[in-house]
Amino acid sequence: MPQRLTMALALVLAISCGGDRKANEPATAPLEVHPSTATVAPKGSQQFTLSPSTVQVAWSVAETGGGSVTQTGMYTAPGLSGVFHVVATSTTNSTASAQAVVTVESGVVISAVSPVNAFACEPVQLAATVTGTSDTVVLWSVPAACGTITAAGVFTSARGTGTCGVTAQAHADLGKLASITVNVAPEHVLSVAVLPASVTLVPGGALAFAANVTTACGTFPAGQ
Repeated sequence: MPQRLTMALALVLAISCGGDRKANEPATAPLEVHPSTATVAPKGSQQFTLSPSTVQVAWSVAETGGGSVTQTGMYTAPGLSGVFHVVATSTTNSTASAQAVVTVESGVVISAVSPVNAFACEPVQLAATVTGTSDTVVLWSVPAACGTITAAGVFTSARGTGTCGVTAQAHADLGKLASITVNVAPEHVLSVAVLPASVTLVPGGALAFAANVTTACGTFPAGQ
């Protein structure tokens, strides 16, 4: 066989064998965080590990306020309940990552009475109950456009009608919330005053009267 043909065949075989070895090489193992799920108490800790352990990664928590994690995989939960994600990302390939799901659970439960009916601008007492802890304090909040609420849960709507959403939050676990729907009906009319209250007219004289209506929301010209 000619020498050139022999060398060409040898080169083809070498390339072919090299290609076969490359095709048969095992794929890089995907990253995995262990354990993949965990349940901890607020401010509790959980150690996470990476597989394969030879990969260099940066550890992080996906959610702002979802706790913290050291670069050795030690996670510390926030002081509230919720579901958060601990992420390990390769330092040499940002597209390679893995995560674990962490459920932070305190055992605190908050429940509230809903819906509640109210009249515009008239105070109404709302009720919420916290169990599972000795700290039964409820923190109340409501959008400013809806009205105001006291620390004791007394809600007073703004003038107008419609539906307002009030939030009750457990002081013992800020991740535990309850919603209360308040249906606001038109304000009660407390009194009507005709203006002017008295007048003297000459025969054939004319005068336009007006009226003011007083409600819990204030005093307004009639019709407004």
